[in-house]
Amino acid sequence: MSLMPLTFRIRPATPEDIPQVIQLDFEAFSPYGTAESPEIIRARQQVFPEGFVVAEIAGRIVGFGSSEKWSAMREPGLDENPYDIHDPNGPIFCITGMAVAEAHRGQGIGTAMTRRLIDIARAHGCTRVVLETTHAQAFYHRLGFETLAERQERGVQLYVMEKQLSR
Repeated sequence: MSLMPLTFRIRPATPEDIPQVIQLDFEAFSPYGTAESPEIIRARQQVFPEGFVVAEIAGRIVGFGSSEKWSAMREPGLDENPYDIHDPNGPIFCITGMAVAEAHRGQGIGTAMTRRLIDIARAHGCTRVVLETTHAQAFYHRLGFETLAERQERGVQLYVMEKQLSR
């Protein structure tokens, strides 16, 4: 008897989801030294709730993706306060955080969340999507992102990537 994979759904994050998101961010990024502060994660959901999604299986958060919009292109930074940099009318869409629980990787959840965020960027009239990653360049290349730059922060190598959006 083969087991059917659990189906997931992607939906907007709510304030009640944030404790699970904070835990997932810590589990996914603390090994790299890039876990972000709970206050920043909470603020991202408050500042741009439409751009913050979660993946859920049986009522449990197994992935998240957060974003903000900028007025001008620049490199992302860790723990940047979205209250200071989010521009509701900005044409640049930055994916500020994305993670899938280790036990649920390879099931299409990260791809589905990234596509949902790109759809949100298009719906907001954004012209490009930017992000940075420590180790998922191949994943983002498969989704049409290109590496723009490499940089170091907190002693960690980061890759700045972008995807141009057609009008």
